[in-house]
Amino acid sequence: MNERLAGKDFFDPNHLPLCVFRMPYVEWGRGLHSHSFNELMIVIGGVAIHHMDGEHVTVSMGDVFSIPPGHAHGYDVEDNSGVQVLNVLFDLDRMKMKLMDLVLIPGFHALFTMMPGHNDPHLKLAARDLAVVTGLVEEIEAEMEGLEPGYEFLCEAKFREMIVFLSRRYSHVSTSAGKDMLRLGELITYMEKHLGDNLCFENLAEVANMSPTSLRRTFSEILGVSPMTYLQQLRVKKSMQLLVDPMRAISDIAFSVGFNDSGYFSRVFKKEAGCSPKEFREDLGKSDR
Repeated sequence: MNERLAGKDFFDPNHLPLCVFRMPYVEWGRGLHSHSFNELMIVIGGVAIHHMDGEHVTVSMGDVFSIPPGHAHGYDVEDNSGVQVLNVLFDLDRMKMKLMDLVLIPGFHALFTMMPGHNDPHLKLAARDLAVVTGLVEEIEAEMEGLEPGYEFLCEAKFREMIVFLSRRYSHVSTSAGKDMLRLGELITYMEKHLGDNLCFENLAEVANMSPTSLRRTFSEILGVSPMTYLQQLRVKKSMQLLVDPMRAISDIAFSVGFNDSGYFSRVFKKEAGCSPKEFREDLGKSDR
């Protein structure tokens, strides 16, 4: 059985889509479940078997990984395992945070923007680092219980601090799967910084320091698409942000994100977004009225 958990069961639609969830021990063996939001799993004690996407791995104190929406996962726990997990539930899309230079940290992509094709604790925190993260989570939890004016602003600030802290710590991963994720994270960071450049597949393989065959295979296994398809998706996502400015010509936006042909840009945009750039801009204008 794969139970589907919805954001409406955890988040108030009028408030910050973020919460801390401590699952009761009696619910650990309830089977696989998935959700429409993101989950950050932080193991603070004990041992458990975590299942995700048909694979399983033993997790213990200090293991941290992000579970994207739609991925079925669950736990097996022995009676005397003493397992303790902090679950930070959040909807990254609904939060609409301006990521700014966060996208320049390879570990951010490895932890939060990639869709993992394997079940591996992507980050193992030392005791001191685990204390920092759990402290931030507990502060968020306390603010959400107190509900004093300003709590949402403060919770988002602490959440941002936690994301940056974890993303930076990812540079110290030691597992082979984690290193592959980090290498691709570094490549995605390069893509983000050079969206307007005339990048080709050979450029990307050179930046990743991988053979074309190895890059194509690893990228597809972890992200489910080719490197060039992912690059197109990043370009479309960036163009969506730029289309907010009604004074900027669509052809100029296309050129700035790496498309030399505005007609080709429109076709790619429609494939990814379901509408043309012009229609997307018009819809933005309607929503502002």
